[in-house]
Amino acid sequence: MAQKDMLSARERRLRRGAARKGLAIRKASHGQDRGRYLVVDPEFGGPIRSHSRTHPYSFSLEEAENYIAE
Repeated sequence: MAQKDMLSARERRLRRGAARKGLAIRKASHGQDRGRYLVVDPEFGGPIRSHSRTHPYSFSLEEAENYIAE
């Protein structure tokens, strides 16, 4: 399986897990967060704060997976 296919599968699994918890996953497309993931609470209307000091509102794929798994 190609690296890109594995990444796509992980993203799909992450999106499904987030949807089960009433959250949404968006991929940041600009700025210093480009390529990272935003965990969005639709009721709140904005991204959830991460534990990172350098990227306060975005998650790496691993960080997002861990956050959703909690």
